[in-house]
Amino acid sequence: MNAFDNALIAAGIGDWNLVKVTSVAPAGARLTEMRPDAESGSVVPVVLAVAQSDHPGEVLTASVGIGQGNGSHGMIMEASGPGEPEEMETIVRRMLNESFMRRGLELETVTMRSVSHTVEKVGASVAAVVLWWG
Repeated sequence: MNAFDNALIAAGIGDWNLVKVTSVAPAGARLTEMRPDAESGSVVPVVLAVAQSDHPGEVLTASVGIGQGNGSHGMIMEASGPGEPEEMETIVRRMLNESFMRRGLELETVTMRSVSHTVEKVGASVAAVVLWWG
């Protein structure tokens, strides 16, 4: 549990009550690197990728990708587990391509973020897309 909590704190989202949501980004959503101005204890919707392990030496990666189209809603996909960022990002890109294709939308841009951690005793990696408005 502490490894997961530590990963949330490292990601800057450890003081919120996170509610995991599915992967649709509203049309017109604006991508920003700024942390939302939400009080500690706030209920905050996120798309969350989490990898945890107790295998020393294992590399854990959590990746999220945001796909945006022209004039349509976007999609957010995640992948996590043992492996390097390139492996997880390949999975996320494939998922984004498939999700846009299934919806008949054209994927215009992809923004990807990955976090990796090498396990010492117990470890976790967290990558998240926070959905916020205001």
